[in-house]
Amino acid sequence: MNNTTAPATVLRRHATKYRKLAEDTAKAALHAPLSEQDTILRAAERLAKNADSLERRALANAAQPTPSVVTLSVDATGAEVKKARKRQAIQQGTETYLPAWSDVAMGLPTHFLRSALFSTREHVQTCVPTTGDEEHSSMVVNKKINSFDNLNLTLTGYELSQFDRKVYATCLDYYRDSPLAPKGSESYIKTTFYQFIKRMGQSYGLNTHRAIRASLLRLSLAQLRLRYNDWNLEVPKLLTVSFKDGAINGKYNASDILTLQISESIAKLFGPGQWTAVDKDAVIYDGLKGWLASFYAGHSQAAWLPVDTLRQISGYSSDRSNFKKSLIAALEKLKEECTPNCSRVSEYHFKDDGTAVMVVRSAWKK
Repeated sequence: MNNTTAPATVLRRHATKYRKLAEDTAKAALHAPLSEQDTILRAAERLAKNADSLERRALANAAQPTPSVVTLSVDATGAEVKKARKRQAIQQGTETYLPAWSDVAMGLPTHFLRSALFSTREHVQTCVPTTGDEEHSSMVVNKKINSFDNLNLTLTGYELSQFDRKVYATCLDYYRDSPLAPKGSESYIKTTFYQFIKRMGQSYGLNTHRAIRASLLRLSLAQLRLRYNDWNLEVPKLLTVSFKDGAINGKYNASDILTLQISESIAKLFGPGQWTAVDKDAVIYDGLKGWLASFYAGHSQAAWLPVDTLRQISGYSSDRSNFKKSLIAALEKLKEECTPNCSRVSEYHFKDDGTAVMVVRSAWKK
């Protein structure tokens, strides 16, 4: 970690750790032999100074936060662009690009994956329209989406499901190597339903065609407002979509055309540490398994998390006992060898009272 450029929240977290270590070291000196106490106390003092330094840097970085979208010179080299896009979205000249994730993965805003935006709730999964018929949809206005305390997320539009997460990840993947659309742009990406479904990792079928069409409509009508660590962002449109298909007579074909547009305002969701690349084989997972696979793909280390918190931010609607059974079943599935490394679970542990769980990913043990 480069402490001079790290986000203020990261610096404060490390400062707290140093402060606690300094206190523990000072306490240990009291029980050490007299000949060693001075050395141990000097070590504690050094740790405390490190904590002070990190806190000062945190204040400085908080005053000058790292921009979500970094601006590069129009004559920046390919190497400079590649390095910057490994970390965040960029703007070069008049063009704005999402981060560059691997061609075997798909990228999504981490805020979406650590909330109930793409819910696992059964009624959202099963009652959302498969034909775009609004009267059977669940429309909400400024609904607060369950998330961690440092994020306030509200949704206006149709409630979204894990299937919508897969569809939106596919839409974003079309822009992995293409610039996002400037405001007022008439630039669209054209594809067929067959190509879209294939890119999504599923087999073409009439029901899938209809489900994707309805999902794209829901996503196009979703409006989000986010507040994260004193940072406000409005997302008036996740995407714009239009179709050239047989919707009027109900005769859908694999060759039917759809056009997509994602505006450059979305780039603000892809700042440093604010996006997650999920292996394509894990993106297609559904239900609680799919939510957990994406959720833990965005974590760099194991930590205890309250079971109730996981239940709320996953959008799971049943009670705690049912959720815990479903959680264990999903984690067991994620332990299977066929699970991509970004999401594969090597082990998990519950506290003795069952109120919290720690999940360890296979990738962390390497």
